[in-house]
Amino acid sequence: MITYPKSKKQRKALLLTAKALLLPVMFFMMQSSLLAQPQPAGEPSVLISSPMHNFMNAMWSPDGQTIAFSTDNFNGIWLADADGRNIRQLTDDGAVGFGFSWSPDGRFILGRPAVYENRRRYHQVKIYDVNTKQQEVLVEKARDLYGLPAWSPDGSKVAMVLDGDIEFKTSEKLQKISSETRRRVIYAINGKLFNINQVTRSDVEINAFEGRTIFNVRISPDQSKVAFQVQGKGLYVLDIDDSGLKNLGHGEHASWLPGSDYIVVTMVEDDGHYITGGELYAVDVATGEYHHLTGHTQAVALKPAVSPCGHWVAFDNPNDGNIYIMELR
Repeated sequence: MITYPKSKKQRKALLLTAKALLLPVMFFMMQSSLLAQPQPAGEPSVLISSPMHNFMNAMWSPDGQTIAFSTDNFNGIWLADADGRNIRQLTDDGAVGFGFSWSPDGRFILGRPAVYENRRRYHQVKIYDVNTKQQEVLVEKARDLYGLPAWSPDGSKVAMVLDGDIEFKTSEKLQKISSETRRRVIYAINGKLFNINQVTRSDVEINAFEGRTIFNVRISPDQSKVAFQVQGKGLYVLDIDDSGLKNLGHGEHASWLPGSDYIVVTMVEDDGHYITGGELYAVDVATGEYHHLTGHTQAVALKPAVSPCGHWVAFDNPNDGNIYIMELR
C-alpha cells in the first residue's frame, strides 16, 4: 500500500529523491539518442587517387572489404581494397560505371555498358567476375532496355525491363545464396514503383508522380523502406507496404545506414554550368531532420556510399578527382 507523504518536508525529500533517480535515466536516454544520430569522427581523408584518372561513384562490396568505382563519364570499373590499396581495373567498358551493383555474395558486379554500331547507341547487360575479371554478356545489344538491371535477392538471377516487360536472366556462374523471400527487387518505371519477385509481381503506383522520372531507388537494409528521387520533386521515402510516403527535401544519392533509420545524402550547389559545392547530411527518415556531416571541411562531397558496417562514408570530390573517406560515429 502506497501512502502519500503528508508533511511539506516529506514531500520535498521525496521530490529530491525522485530527481536524483531520474537524472541518470534522462542522461542515458539523451546519450542513446545522440549515439543513434550519425556524426563525423574526424576530417575526410583521400582514400583513392591517381594522377591519370578522375575517380568517382564508389560502392562498397557486401562484406566491406573491397570498394568499386568508376572514372570520368562513368567509363570503366575499378577495384581497390577497403584501405585504398591494390587498385586494379576490372573493365574498360564505356558507361558501365553508371548504376553498377555488387552481387549479394560479392563475387560479381552487374553493369549496363554502352556499345555503338553505325553511330547508334545500344546497351548490354553484363556480369563481371571480380576475381578472374571474366565477363559474361546476358543481353547482347538492346535499345529497349529500360532503367538499370538488378540482382534478384538470392543472387541467382538478374531482373531487367526489356520492351516494357520484366524479365529474368541467369548464368551457370550464378549460385543461389539464400532462400530469403521477403527481400525485394524494386523497379521504377514511368512514375510507378514495381515490387518484384521471381514468381509474382505487385505494382506500387504513386499517382502524384505519374509521368515523372523516378531514379536512385535504394531499399533499406531491413527491407522495410525504399528511398528514391523524383524528377522536379526531390527526395522521398516510402514503406515497402505502400504506406508512409514522405518528402524529405532535396537530398540526392541516398545511401542507407545499417540500422535503416538514417540515410546519408548530398546537397549539391551549382551555377547552372558547373558544380560549386556539395555537402553531406545524415537524414532521419522518421522525422525528416537533416544533420550536417561535412560542415567542418571544404571538400565538395558527391555520391555518398556508406560502408556495410556503417562506420565509414566514401564520396567523390570533382575538384581533384579523388575518392575520400570519412569516419562516422
